Amino acid sequence: MAGVVLKDVCKVYDGGVYAVNRVNLEIRDRELMVLVGPSGCGKSTTLRMVAGLEEISSGTISIGSRVVNNVPPKDRDIAMVFQNYALYPHKTVYENMAFGLRLRRFPKADIDRRVRSAAAVLGISECLDRKPKALSGGQRQRVAVGRAIVRKPEVFLFDEPLSNLDAKMRVQMRTEISKLHTRLETTMIYVTHDQTEAMTMGDRICVMKDGVIQQVDTPLNIYDRPVNTFVAGFIGTPPMNIFRGVIQRKGSQLVFRNSNISVTVPEGWKEAAQKYAEREILFGIRPEDIGAEEAVHPEGEQCLMAKVEVIEPMGAETYLYLDAVTENGASCIARVDAHKQVKVGEMLSLPLRFDNAHLFDPESTGILV
Repeated sequence: MAGVVLKDVCKVYDGGVYAVNRVNLEIRDRELMVLVGPSGCGKSTTLRMVAGLEEISSGTISIGSRVVNNVPPKDRDIAMVFQNYALYPHKTVYENMAFGLRLRRFPKADIDRRVRSAAAVLGISECLDRKPKALSGGQRQRVAVGRAIVRKPEVFLFDEPLSNLDAKMRVQMRTEISKLHTRLETTMIYVTHDQTEAMTMGDRICVMKDGVIQQVDTPLNIYDRPVNTFVAGFIGTPPMNIFRGVIQRKGSQLVFRNSNISVTVPEGWKEAAQKYAEREILFGIRPEDIGAEEAVHPEGEQCLMAKVEVIEPMGAETYLYLDAVTENGASCIARVDAHKQVKVGEMLSLPLRFDNAHLFDPESTGILV
């Protein structure tokens, strides 16, 4: 197996438009790295450059110890699973999975062994004689994954492979791919715009925006300590609420205030917040830290005051959409216990918990504390 290293990789289109801008990324051997970001952020372009399907404008890409800039895709020892499955409709499942091996002139017995072994792993042994049109979306995706597995490549590349599946099947398939990674112990690069997939599947996550890497870290570290407001707002369901307000002095204390919030800055934040006294700053807090039962404060202190606009019961929990406006103009969202009795139009005083709350610079949007 092998790791993948991208060094100062750029992709520039006509007119000087950077789709990917100086990407430096190391995917470790046997790691499942997830590239995540909104549409147009450059994640699929990056993956296609690793595959050799897109020519790089500058920089180097290495697979193992070999620089592959000028190596054609078929010689890079990678296998790619596409969003649209890319199966041959006139061939059976068996023939689809065996096709790449036959092109490489593998012995017939070896092809049969690999295809049947991969089919057993993916639970599609009973489908080997069927054509793709006779399969469900989940089965077709398994065939596409199986076609990649039989190659036994150094690196697997997944380009939004689950986006055509329904919600329940997506959950099932992302679990299957995670199990597959554990079983095969191979290097995988997985592209998605779905941050839930990123959080649940990746050993590490690379968050991208406008062709630039924003942060690379483990899912939990990115969730707990995002480097800027973009990452904070992109990772998490629902995303972090970001509020603009002013730091004011109150005796020896510093207080963050806006139209809905008045909170004393925690002692550990004071040094970072001091230089923003009487100036604007951004305050970020996760939905689960608003109205948390254990975060009880005197009425109106360390609380968010807001009116309930929409209630979304989710089963084990409830999302409250409040009239407190966040930095991006959206409603503030609180995630509370499903048994909390709330009515639309009710004015609430919701205590705040600061475990995963942060302050951000209003200009650079970078994290302060």
